[in-house]
Amino acid sequence: MIIVNLKGGTGNQMFQYACGRALSLKNKDVLKLDTAGLDRANVVGDIYRPLALDAFNIIKEVASNEEIKKLKYPYSLISKGLRYLSFKLSKDKNTLFNPKVLAWAGDIYLDGYWQSPRYFDDIREVLLKELTLAAPLSPKAEEFAKRITGSQAVSLHVRRGDYAKNPKVLRDFGICSTKYYKQAMAQVTEKVSSPTYFVFSDDIDWVKQNLPVGENAVYVKGEGITDVEELVLMSLCQHNIIANSSFSWWGAWLNQNKDKTVIAPTPWFDTITYDTNLIPDTWIQLPK
Repeated sequence: MIIVNLKGGTGNQMFQYACGRALSLKNKDVLKLDTAGLDRANVVGDIYRPLALDAFNIIKEVASNEEIKKLKYPYSLISKGLRYLSFKLSKDKNTLFNPKVLAWAGDIYLDGYWQSPRYFDDIREVLLKELTLAAPLSPKAEEFAKRITGSQAVSLHVRRGDYAKNPKVLRDFGICSTKYYKQAMAQVTEKVSSPTYFVFSDDIDWVKQNLPVGENAVYVKGEGITDVEELVLMSLCQHNIIANSSFSWWGAWLNQNKDKTVIAPTPWFDTITYDTNLIPDTWIQLPK
C-alpha cells in the first residue's frame, strides 16, 4: 500500500498525488490518501489548506487511521521520534528530486512535497485524464473557456496574497517583479501573433494598477469560479506566463498545446538555494 500525506494548497497536493500515483502504477499497488493534516492549522510551521483534489477525477480512497499508523509509525514511539528528528534536520522537506524514490517498493508512507516532474513524467497521459474536473465548469468559467479557445490565449498568473503579506513566505519565496512580467510578455510577443492575455491573480486590482498588460487583457475573476476552475482555464490557454507558484506551474504543465511557450521565473525560491529540478527543459526561465 502507498499512502500519500497531503498538505499545502492545490498545487502542492497535485505534486504529492502525482508522485504517489507514479509509484502506485510502477509497483502495481494500492494508493490511498492521508487528509488528516489538511484539517490541522499551523502544524510545524506549514500552511495547511482544505482538500482540493476531490474536484478532480483522481483515486480518492482515504486511508484509515489504523492504516496511517501502520505505515507512518511501524515501530510506534521510536518511529515517531525518528520521523520528528528527520523532519527537523531535513532542509529540503523532500522537495529536492531524489531518483531513489522511484525505486521504492512495498508499504510506503509518502511524506513530502515532491516538486519535480521527473517523478511523474512517465505517467503524463494518466495524469492528464485524472486531473480533469469531476463536474462541468460553472457557467461563468465556461464563458471564459470559450473566450480562451477562440483566441491566441496566454495565461498570466500574478501571485500575491501570502507572498506579499506574510514576511516569512516573502523572505523564502520572494515575489515576481513587474520587470519579470514585462520581459515575459516581450518574449511572447516575439513568438505569438496578436496574443490575448488572460490574467489570473489573487489581487486583480494590484495588477490593473501596476502591470500594463494591454487593452485587450481579460481579467479572470467572478462569482462562482473556483480555484481549480482557474487552474483548468490556465491549462486551456495556448501559452503560459507563470509565477513562482505551484498553482500556475500545474496550469502550464497540464497545457496540452504541443507548441506552447511557457515562461517561468528564476530563482523559484529566494532563500532556499537547492535545485528543485522543477522547471522542464522546454520552458523559458527569466530572472524573477
